[in-house]
Amino acid sequence: MVNLLFDFLFPKRCVSCGKFGAYICKGCFSKIEYIEKPVCSVCQRQAIGGKTHPGCRSRYGLDGLVVACRYRGPVKRAITKVKYKWIYDIEKIFVDLTADNLWRFDLPSDLTIVPVPLHSKRKRWRGFNQSEILAKSLAKKFGVDLRDVLIRTRETKSQVGLKRDERKENVKGAFSLNAIQTRFGIASQTGFVRSVEGKNFMLVDDVYTSGATMAECCRVLKKAGARQVWGLTVALG
Repeated sequence: MVNLLFDFLFPKRCVSCGKFGAYICKGCFSKIEYIEKPVCSVCQRQAIGGKTHPGCRSRYGLDGLVVACRYRGPVKRAITKVKYKWIYDIEKIFVDLTADNLWRFDLPSDLTIVPVPLHSKRKRWRGFNQSEILAKSLAKKFGVDLRDVLIRTRETKSQVGLKRDERKENVKGAFSLNAIQTRFGIASQTGFVRSVEGKNFMLVDDVYTSGATMAECCRVLKKAGARQVWGLTVALG
């Protein structure tokens, strides 16, 4: 009843064409460009099951990448709306887009979902972390654990407009493990490293462009002893 009233007072409009009824109408939904074949997280060429090519792998790099569609048209506009227009319900569309394509990927078992964190100042300004909202919805849909094991320790400038090397430098050293709060205070470094050791993780963000942000998050997890780390985003830029 509450949702019906809200929709009546604030009707949804297509982010692409402006038509009332849904954030992405049927006509614009048909224009979404899906990633038909999984790609490598490094070279972005076709990769079986989404696994990073053997020749592209590195000690602290991603083991695989899940992406649903291209960062174009209605999807690009929808992601922009989430970031800068504060329209939360669009994440339901993102979850469905991602979930419908998971069968293409050879994922490890016992995955723990981890949202790519925003800096606390940015999160306070925006009021939410879009990656966290998506991660929570995916964890609920598939019945898997979600843990905020990472924090962004340094506020970085936007990656938009930066070249590949500039993106890497911009996020270098910007993440660390999140200290676990216990009834005795903040756990020791050893304590929260153990929460990562030997486990498989899925990093969740909205867009994968150069992969610099996810690569830096992955490096922190792998250095702490994570077994496998995959990335998952709605769109490939």
